[in-house]
Amino acid sequence: MAVKGTQAVVRTTSGAVGETVHTDGRRARGERTRLAVLEALLHLVEQGELRPTAQAVAEEAGVALRTVYHHFEDVEALRRMALDLQLRRHSELLAPVDQKADLDDRIRVVARQCRKLFEAVTPIRRAAMFDEQSSPEMAEGLRRARLVRRNFVTGAFGAELAKRSAEGRTLHDAIDAATSWESWYYTRSSLDRSAGAAEKILALTLHDLLTGRPTSGR
Repeated sequence: MAVKGTQAVVRTTSGAVGETVHTDGRRARGERTRLAVLEALLHLVEQGELRPTAQAVAEEAGVALRTVYHHFEDVEALRRMALDLQLRRHSELLAPVDQKADLDDRIRVVARQCRKLFEAVTPIRRAAMFDEQSSPEMAEGLRRARLVRRNFVTGAFGAELAKRSAEGRTLHDAIDAATSWESWYYTRSSLDRSAGAAEKILALTLHDLLTGRPTSGR
């Protein structure tokens, strides 16, 4: 009887482990498929197709259309999650800046980091513009992203902002606007400037705002 009982336990335990392995494997496959769909959308928007259909995304990912809708409620949700993915991937580009460094060096670092971030996320960010007004979830995601950038800038220039505290929130907001993706996109798209030129424009703007005097030798 003892042997039978042990065998029964082994069978039960073995079955439970097998079930867990099967479930984990299915979950991993699901995550891989989900990521493939997100990557497909990102690739399409990077190619200039800002609002690809679910069918186009499915074809790019090499999956059935029903698979897209199995993982995502609709195309808007897909765009929102693709934006979140890109922002998470590139968030490390906004690395903390040494506040003891010379102001001009900090300005150069901030301008360069903003350039790298904005150039990386612009394709999906452009696609997200269509949903920001109609999707509370998209609007909240973009608000969080802006807050991360604003805090990054505040950390880089905290000493200068503290010295000019009499100007209150106005100076902080001016710097926030200058380092926004919207400002970057205007320079790159409407003014048709290169990424290098946009970086220089941002650096000059930050210098003037933070020092209260124009940069010499422009």
